Amino acid sequence: VLDLSNERGMLAGQMLADLGADVIQIEPPGGSSARDEPPFANDEPGLNNSLFWWAYARNKRGITCNVQTPEGQDLIKQLAASADFLLESSAPGEMSRLGLGYDDLAQINERLVYVSITPWGQDGPRAAWAASDLILMAAAGPLFIAGFPDGAPVRVSVPQAYHHAAGDAASAAMIAHMERRRSGQGQHIEIGR
Repeated sequence: VLDLSNERGMLAGQMLADLGADVIQIEPPGGSSARDEPPFANDEPGLNNSLFWWAYARNKRGITCNVQTPEGQDLIKQLAASADFLLESSAPGEMSRLGLGYDDLAQINERLVYVSITPWGQDGPRAAWAASDLILMAAAGPLFIAGFPDGAPVRVSVPQAYHHAAGDAASAAMIAHMERRRSGQGQHIEIGR
């Protein structure tokens, strides 16, 4: 499993790793944005202090790769040639712009299951909209039942929208894997909240 996701999708890779998959977390130079997610060990922010990162990068191997460069793009293509899955949570269209979209990598490996996790999907009227956990939970409906009838919605615990999306992504990847075993073909899965 090539995991190019950040805080929006790392749980999917972690779930697959916990199931026994060999997951490679691929970070940009300077580290994943997930390393900036609190809480932090000893309440000290830092590249290696994010407990979020520690939790969702567990059971994974890791490499640094600058996918913005031709060398980094070539490395991803080399890895994708023998990968079973690729997970990504880039902005809609970003991976295709880099020559690393599903259509590009399926030419190298037709068995690849490619999973994209975005707030609103890859295309459509909301694809470019910004999103936060609160916005996504409100749009999906759970905030409707959180709080009191005569008050504003209340945030539900810790951020959950992307965790739900990542769980859906891991489940969909396994379903696509079963289809691949039957047909020999991979597919592109889009998860949008």
